Amino acid sequence: MDFLCTMENDENGDELYLCSNTREAYARIAELAEYVLKDQQEKQVEDTFAGNLILDEMAAENTEKFTDVKMQKCHKRTFLGSAESCSDVSEPKYKKIGSSAHLIPEYLPVSAKGSQENTDFAAPPQQIINFLIENGTSNVIIYPVLTSSTETLIPSSFPVSLCGLEVFKEVQVPIVPSEEPFKRPRSVEGFCTSLMDYFRDMCKFVAMEREVTLDQLFIDGTLVQGQIETRSGKNSVKVMEKELVTCNLQGKEKAALERSQIFQIPGGKELETKVIVVLGKAGMGKSILVQKICQDWSNGEFSQFEFVFWFECKQISMPEKRYSMKDLLLEFFVKPQEGSNEVFEYILQNPAKVLLVFDGFEGLHDNENFSRCSDSKPDKEVYSIKELLSGLIQKKILNGCTLLLTARPKDKVSQYVSKVDKTVEVVGFSPQQRELFITKYFEGLAYCDKALKLIKDCPYLFSHCYSPVMCRFVCFLCETVLEMGDEDLPSTLTTLFLKFVQQKLTPMQRDVTAMQNQETLATLARIAWYLGGKHQSAMKSDLLPSKEVKEFALKYGFVLPFAFPKHSDTGEEEFGSTFSNFAIQNFLGALHLMLAEEIKDKSLTKYLSFPSKKKKPYNWLDLLPRFLAGLLFLQDDMDFYFLSNKDVKQSTKKQKTLLKYIRRLQINDLCPERLLELFHCIYETQNNYLLQHVALRLKPELSFLGVVLTPPDVHVLYSILKRSRKEFSLDLQSSGIDMQGLKDLIGLKNVASFRASLRDTIRLWKSLEQTKEYELLRMSTEKFVLDPFKAKTVKDIIDLSDLVEMQRKIISCVQDVSGWNSYEIPAIKNLRKLEFALGQVCGLQGFLKLVGILAAFPSLQHLDLEALSENDIGDEGAKSLSEVFPKLTSLETLNLSQNKITDVGAEKLAKALPSLSSLKTLSLYNNSICDFGAENLAKILPAMASLRVLDVQYNKITDVGAQQLTDSLRKCPHIKNLLMWNPTIPYGVLEHLHQLDSRISL
Repeated sequence: MDFLCTMENDENGDELYLCSNTREAYARIAELAEYVLKDQQEKQVEDTFAGNLILDEMAAENTEKFTDVKMQKCHKRTFLGSAESCSDVSEPKYKKIGSSAHLIPEYLPVSAKGSQENTDFAAPPQQIINFLIENGTSNVIIYPVLTSSTETLIPSSFPVSLCGLEVFKEVQVPIVPSEEPFKRPRSVEGFCTSLMDYFRDMCKFVAMEREVTLDQLFIDGTLVQGQIETRSGKNSVKVMEKELVTCNLQGKEKAALERSQIFQIPGGKELETKVIVVLGKAGMGKSILVQKICQDWSNGEFSQFEFVFWFECKQISMPEKRYSMKDLLLEFFVKPQEGSNEVFEYILQNPAKVLLVFDGFEGLHDNENFSRCSDSKPDKEVYSIKELLSGLIQKKILNGCTLLLTARPKDKVSQYVSKVDKTVEVVGFSPQQRELFITKYFEGLAYCDKALKLIKDCPYLFSHCYSPVMCRFVCFLCETVLEMGDEDLPSTLTTLFLKFVQQKLTPMQRDVTAMQNQETLATLARIAWYLGGKHQSAMKSDLLPSKEVKEFALKYGFVLPFAFPKHSDTGEEEFGSTFSNFAIQNFLGALHLMLAEEIKDKSLTKYLSFPSKKKKPYNWLDLLPRFLAGLLFLQDDMDFYFLSNKDVKQSTKKQKTLLKYIRRLQINDLCPERLLELFHCIYETQNNYLLQHVALRLKPELSFLGVVLTPPDVHVLYSILKRSRKEFSLDLQSSGIDMQGLKDLIGLKNVASFRASLRDTIRLWKSLEQTKEYELLRMSTEKFVLDPFKAKTVKDIIDLSDLVEMQRKIISCVQDVSGWNSYEIPAIKNLRKLEFALGQVCGLQGFLKLVGILAAFPSLQHLDLEALSENDIGDEGAKSLSEVFPKLTSLETLNLSQNKITDVGAEKLAKALPSLSSLKTLSLYNNSICDFGAENLAKILPAMASLRVLDVQYNKITDVGAQQLTDSLRKCPHIKNLLMWNPTIPYGVLEHLHQLDSRISL
């Protein structure tokens, strides 16, 4: 659409004509923009999108007039010597009359209000303004276009003067939208499409014993966002783990994440690499989660990423393998059909659109720091995977991309913790999710309900179904059992996998003898053990000693094939194999230790990992000791004879060695982690003597404080305790135990008392109340121990309030039950020590809530409001506390140190302190009490007959207040010690007072 432009006279009378055709002008601007952006020398033009735009170096003599214009300068470039020499932009965008070198921008849009300060544009559309000078040089400036319906040329209020150019008058110009939006190069478009097609096909099915689609079987496990506490030193990994495992059930539910929230990092820097770590024990479903993310991306989700690359570390982390970044990205998945260099250059220029997934970070277990990795020649320089990953995390390569790493919680990632932006924990299936998975697995089969019942009737195997991998194994074996007409499942993990291997090998070819099969399996077991010792599960194909072993392993699903990334220069393709999952490798490794003649009887015990020391070398094959113990007691099992042709006498010797080792083991010296491992191994043997032996030698107090108790852990603990005639006290705090496990353990008659998360315990009680299990409710309330209790957060105070409320609810709900009308929860009645450590931020808020329930604890003797933290309850808190003093008749120790209490608060306290008839120790250390407060305290000292120690050190008391306290002390023979050193009391005065009364401490 044509329109008439404004014509103005310059100071010489020259007429200046703006463009006469808007559509033509916009088309030429778009052409110029494409020309600029394609130039390899102008890579830094991207930087203009990151911030505000600054006009600079346009006119040296008028630079000072643009100090308030917040725009960013773009680099200069020369168009083949002059603007006229370029065929695409040869026609001038204006007419210039006269010799003066005036600069006239073709379009310079600003807001209609003329506001230049508001530069907070969110991914705005861009216009390119072309300034031509007589010498042919052009300044190209990318400028955000405002999204209003009309744009305004520079208004009269805008003070612009460029080399004599006067102010433009305001002209309304309608917006002409771009006819052709920005498109990626054709080669990039084709590569992205091929990459999506690749993941859409590859992620369709789950690698398992029968063909099942991911959509059919996948269910979202529980994802919990973890918090990394910033600490210096070598223990940063332990700090991270502690934060991840100490959440109670309700805390985990509140911190739960949806899959779509994994990549949301509030406050993250847009232009820097984002590192997200997904932690979970082996078999927790980390790889399935990654597979689902890749599938979602291929179907249009996670649209912030144009490229997704998923690497399995176990396959690409061979020490001898070295790759360039280009080889890794463009040769491992799909190769661009055209323009590989163009595609790679596009990736380098758009790192924010790239998601790199490294699944199985534990394969990179070295603590080496490869500082030499850089992005100088990412298409040619080759590195090991460890070096490349180090460079990515250190933001030396592809800075601005998103890294998603999956790892086991105890792997050596300490050098990367400080660079992690977000941690997510995969905690496995809840009981409800287990049932859902089993139902989906058997969906459509006639025996679906029967299969679920069969698995649930085997509680040990059902507890292992919290692990998605183990759940899949149990379902597969259950399917086999039902198809064969059996009604029983194996009772242990060892017999489960023994049955699994037997079912794999049953349909053997007739031309293969049983002995050949046994020898091949023994060879594969030796390889599993060898790789496990190196923390590896993948190998080059030539590691398999023969074609027969390779075919055997692939045919029966013990290993899976894969291809290494090809090198772009050689084009060579190599293949490897990896064990199908961690459990199979663990079982085969244990089978090797069982069958290998070179493994002597006496050396066998070192693989059982029962050292008494708390610290031990990280055991990568963590299930191997359990399988080994189970296999040693299966000589009479027909399935075991099917796998081994070894002499039974040799296995019997190894069994006796284990028995002797367990008998000599100092069980009570084991740390909680090793004790649980012992329970698992003994349970796998199903040997009554060993089970009874361990149960009878346990100490009465068992603490699992801070140790994660998984459902299988709880089951073996329950089985061992049930066999003992002793009474036990259990500490289950910060163990993450689920509600069913807590219910089972506290239901044991020989569990006399227990400590657990207060919130989880109350939640269990509410559940028992709803199901009307009143006897178990009463028994569990009688066993629960709360003393001593330390409140660290406002949630702890709320939980304490809920406990008090629970007592009232229990009484009102079960009044018809004999003896419950006057029932008190023993934990409330017997609480003697309460520590308050909320800190300065929430101190007063939490304390006011606490004051409201203090009277509910009749036996409270020690109230610590310092607890090595400054709670700052102040005068308001002191006033509220003084109001409940008459009800705290048992209180003996009151610590009010470091709470910013002044004379006002001291006066309120002094008036109420005599009502604390049992108070023996009062500490007001390090507050802001002056002489007036000291005077009020001095007045009531004679009335406090039970008081023995008063601490008023580090306040603002002078010699006047000190003298008043000393005078009062003479009337208080019951007080044994008065601590009142203050920097405001002259030392000579204090020494004199000490001489007068030796109970005054210097």
